[in-house]
Amino acid sequence: MPGGNYGKRNQKTHFSKIGFAYLAGSIVIYAVQFLAAMAGKKFVPGVMADANGSFILLMLTMYGISMPFMGWLVSRIPAQKIEERKMTAGQWIIAFLMCYGLMYAGNLIGTALTFGIGMVKGTGVDNPMLSTVMQLNPWVTFVIAVLIAPTAEELLFRKLLTERIVKYGELPAVLASGLFFGLFHGNLNQFSYAFLLGLFLGFIYVKTGKLGYTIGLHMAINFIGSSLGTWMLRVTGYMDTMETLTEFLNTRNLTVLGDLGNGMVGMFIFGSYASLILMMAGAGLILMWLNRKKFVCCAPAEKVASLGKKKVAVMIGNPGILLYGAFWIGIMIWQLLQ
Repeated sequence: MPGGNYGKRNQKTHFSKIGFAYLAGSIVIYAVQFLAAMAGKKFVPGVMADANGSFILLMLTMYGISMPFMGWLVSRIPAQKIEERKMTAGQWIIAFLMCYGLMYAGNLIGTALTFGIGMVKGTGVDNPMLSTVMQLNPWVTFVIAVLIAPTAEELLFRKLLTERIVKYGELPAVLASGLFFGLFHGNLNQFSYAFLLGLFLGFIYVKTGKLGYTIGLHMAINFIGSSLGTWMLRVTGYMDTMETLTEFLNTRNLTVLGDLGNGMVGMFIFGSYASLILMMAGAGLILMWLNRKKFVCCAPAEKVASLGKKKVAVMIGNPGILLYGAFWIGIMIWQLLQ
């Protein structure tokens, strides 16, 4: 028994170190971005007054300074390399559809939850990322959201994180991947789909050990969700059409009918695009259901690293992970109350 208790203490210490590393990195992200914003307002106010300029500055500090620091902290914790296995092109495409189905379902759940909270509050709950992306130059969105973010986030929340937990079994590694990744997004709407997406990408990584697969999936998902979607809104004039339609319904002013008619083509194109998105999401969820028996994290933990029966208590019941969770849940609650 004494040896068993000592082993559990060591395991809790290991998980706590992981939690503290991600917590420290998260705090540094906010601190560096705050300092960058203050310095930007003082020395380059024109850049900070522009949506693209301020976004680029804040993202460069996060992906260029804070997240590398977080990765360095995590890399100092002992890890276990995952055996590499190949996926076929067909398997990758199926995985992509499953990813998209999960993300779409998670987004619906998050939207429903925030809508309900907004009803209780009496005011709406904004999706901060959607509001930001709609103001950005499409190329800025593409470079940061499609190229930089997936690469950095997959390195941090798939490779670095799962390789430090997988010795306790695949399931704990996958669960940690989803939870840490979901919380890191800092708002309830994004948490809902990022958690599900993180679980699936974590599963792909522990089964293949190839970061390129999950980076590619993440990039494809972000491209459709943030880059292609907003580009379609702008190119088709769908947003302008909806404004014109609202004006017509509110005023019954026949002079706006010409503008409304000109925008119907854009509405048709965007409607076709939306239909394709729904079919992709539906296909992905159907594939998830048909292949549900294959989603088993069955690789056993090493005997010396077994978490025993109290897996949740060992994984979560430690200061580092509790504080990491509390930090990001606090950010979420603050965002909901705005």
